[in-house]
Amino acid sequence: MVAELAKAAADEELLAHLIVACGELVAGFGHAANSPDRARAHRRAWATIRQLERGVIAARLGKLAPARLVARARRAVDKADVLVSTLPGVLPD
Repeated sequence: MVAELAKAAADEELLAHLIVACGELVAGFGHAANSPDRARAHRRAWATIRQLERGVIAARLGKLAPARLVARARRAVDKADVLVSTLPGVLPD
Protein backbone atom coordinates (compact mmCIF):
# COMPACT_ATOMS: atom_id res chain seq x y z
CA MET A 1 0.00 0.00 0.00
CA VAL A 2 2.73 2.48 0.86
CA ALA A 3 4.53 1.80 -2.40
CA GLU A 4 1.27 2.35 -4.29
CA LEU A 5 0.74 5.62 -2.44
CA ALA A 6 4.31 6.73 -3.20
CA LYS A 7 3.70 6.03 -6.87
CA ALA A 8 0.32 7.78 -6.95
CA ALA A 9 1.67 10.79 -5.07
CA ALA A 10 4.92 10.83 -7.06
CA ASP A 11 6.76 10.87 -3.74
CA GLU A 12 10.21 9.32 -4.10
CA GLU A 13 11.08 10.18 -0.49
CA LEU A 14 8.15 8.11 0.79
CA LEU A 15 9.37 5.17 -1.28
CA ALA A 16 12.91 5.68 0.01
CA HIS A 17 11.69 5.56 3.62
CA LEU A 18 9.83 2.33 2.88
CA ILE A 19 12.99 0.78 1.45
CA VAL A 20 15.07 1.90 4.44
CA ALA A 21 12.54 0.55 6.96
CA CYS A 22 12.46 -2.82 5.22
CA GLY A 23 16.25 -2.91 5.01
CA GLU A 24 16.65 -2.14 8.71
CA LEU A 25 14.21 -4.90 9.63
CA VAL A 26 16.14 -7.37 7.50
CA ALA A 27 19.44 -6.18 8.97
CA GLY A 28 18.07 -6.62 12.46
CA PHE A 29 16.94 -10.16 11.83
CA GLY A 30 20.41 -10.89 10.46
CA HIS A 31 21.83 -10.40 13.95
CA ALA A 32 21.55 -12.77 16.89
CA ALA A 33 18.27 -12.72 18.81
CA ASN A 34 18.22 -10.20 21.67
CA SER A 35 21.56 -8.72 20.58
CA PRO A 36 22.20 -4.97 20.80
CA ASP A 37 22.80 -4.86 17.03
CA ARG A 38 19.38 -6.40 16.35
CA ALA A 39 17.69 -3.97 18.72
CA ARG A 40 19.46 -0.97 17.14
CA ALA A 41 18.50 -2.00 13.61
CA HIS A 42 14.89 -2.60 14.60
CA ARG A 43 14.82 0.74 16.45
CA ARG A 44 16.02 2.43 13.25
CA ALA A 45 13.27 0.63 11.32
CA TRP A 46 10.69 1.86 13.81
CA ALA A 47 12.01 5.43 13.56
CA THR A 48 11.76 5.22 9.77
CA ILE A 49 8.17 4.02 10.08
CA ARG A 50 7.51 7.35 11.83
CA GLN A 51 8.80 9.01 8.63
CA LEU A 52 6.39 6.87 6.61
CA GLU A 53 3.56 8.06 8.80
CA ARG A 54 4.50 11.69 8.16
CA GLY A 55 4.62 10.98 4.41
CA VAL A 56 1.15 9.45 4.47
CA ILE A 57 -0.17 12.46 6.39
CA ALA A 58 1.42 14.81 3.85
CA ALA A 59 -0.19 12.87 0.99
CA ARG A 60 -3.57 13.13 2.71
CA LEU A 61 -3.27 16.83 3.50
CA GLY A 62 -1.96 17.65 0.04
CA LYS A 63 -4.63 15.48 -1.58
CA LEU A 64 -1.87 13.85 -3.63
CA ALA A 65 -3.67 10.51 -3.97
CA PRO A 66 -7.18 9.09 -3.72
CA ALA A 67 -8.50 9.09 -0.14
CA ARG A 68 -9.09 5.35 -0.20
CA LEU A 69 -5.45 4.67 -1.11
CA VAL A 70 -4.24 7.05 1.59
CA ALA A 71 -6.45 5.31 4.16
CA ARG A 72 -5.14 1.88 3.18
CA ALA A 73 -1.54 3.08 3.36
CA ARG A 74 -2.24 4.62 6.76
CA ARG A 75 -3.58 1.30 8.05
CA ALA A 76 -0.50 -0.49 6.71
CA VAL A 77 1.83 1.98 8.42
CA ASP A 78 -0.14 1.72 11.67
CA LYS A 79 0.08 -2.06 11.55
CA ALA A 80 3.83 -1.93 10.87
CA ASP A 81 4.25 0.50 13.76
CA VAL A 82 2.50 -1.85 16.18
CA LEU A 83 4.32 -4.95 14.97
CA VAL A 84 7.80 -3.43 14.96
CA SER A 85 7.30 -1.71 18.30
CA THR A 86 6.72 -5.12 19.92
CA LEU A 87 10.16 -6.40 18.88
CA PRO A 88 12.60 -6.70 21.79
CA GLY A 89 14.65 -3.57 22.41
CA VAL A 90 12.73 -1.27 20.07
CA LEU A 91 10.91 0.71 22.72
CA PRO A 92 12.32 1.52 26.14
CA ASP A 93 11.11 -0.74 28.93
